[in-house]
Amino acid sequence: MKRRKGLHVFLGTVFTCLLVFMMAYGALSEEYPTRPITILCWSSPGAPNDLLARQIAKTGEKYFGQRMDVLTKKGGSGAISMGYLQKQKKDGYTLSTNTASMIINIASGRIPFKASDFTCIMRIQLDPFLIAVRSDSPFKDLKDFFDYANKNPGKLSISGFGTASAHFLAFMRLKARAGDPNVRWIAYEGGADAAVACLGGHTNLVHTNYSVVGEHVKAGKMRVLGVSSEKRLSALSDVKTYMEQGYKLSPVHWRGFMGPSGLSKDVVTKIRGFMEKTVMDPEFKTYMKNAGAEYGLMDSPDAFQKWAEGEVKENHELMKKLNLLKKKK
Repeated sequence: MKRRKGLHVFLGTVFTCLLVFMMAYGALSEEYPTRPITILCWSSPGAPNDLLARQIAKTGEKYFGQRMDVLTKKGGSGAISMGYLQKQKKDGYTLSTNTASMIINIASGRIPFKASDFTCIMRIQLDPFLIAVRSDSPFKDLKDFFDYANKNPGKLSISGFGTASAHFLAFMRLKARAGDPNVRWIAYEGGADAAVACLGGHTNLVHTNYSVVGEHVKAGKMRVLGVSSEKRLSALSDVKTYMEQGYKLSPVHWRGFMGPSGLSKDVVTKIRGFMEKTVMDPEFKTYMKNAGAEYGLMDSPDAFQKWAEGEVKENHELMKKLNLLKKKK
């Protein structure tokens, strides 16, 4: 009799705990967000990835209804920031930017993660690449650059984000179309650092995005030799695209947002809804125009997730052909 009574008490306690948990979970999902949100970013301050994170935080506060703070965690080609994200609660209060470079680093084996280790939420930007020089450079366009590079192997250097990154692979593809001259790639932790290196005379050119060098171009300190977009950028209407200059390719960078794996669909749906309003806000549209970026929205988080995982596989095969995969010990 005592055993039966004890069992009833035990089962009642378990049922009560489960009920409380389900009610709390439902309330959490329904009320999200109820406190500040942290946005992780692994790029240097001033880099395009950083600027996107900060603009989302600035514009997004009116739609999320909470303070949004950007937390920079550099190092390890993004691995430190991604590792930190994985350790956070799966409640939607810690989010992160994600980029084409992240996919490249996963595909190469440089970082110990898979695309499925994270929850893709929204792809936001398509950001064309460009090659720029200081205003006192003798190079006026891509032909000037590559003509000199082919005649003077190893004498020129170009700064850019990362090794075996999206930037690196895009430049390698362009270089191959130009006779594959020996141009030294100097890797930096962020696009802003790479631009500063070029401005300081440490490299001859920089491979980056308009959002990084736009102000330097407007100030007359830098000149753009070519852009990778299919059409000319409105902010650089006098600069020819790669294709217009005879190089038949148009690679672009992309950026978006993700959370840790295991986020509930309810929370993901809420985050995406707030972000859709954020990126369509007039203030955010102005930022996009000034950055020379295009919208890259996809139909749903699931579509973004599937696409990202496919990108990993495709880039893995490309780097395998280029012998760029990290060798296993």
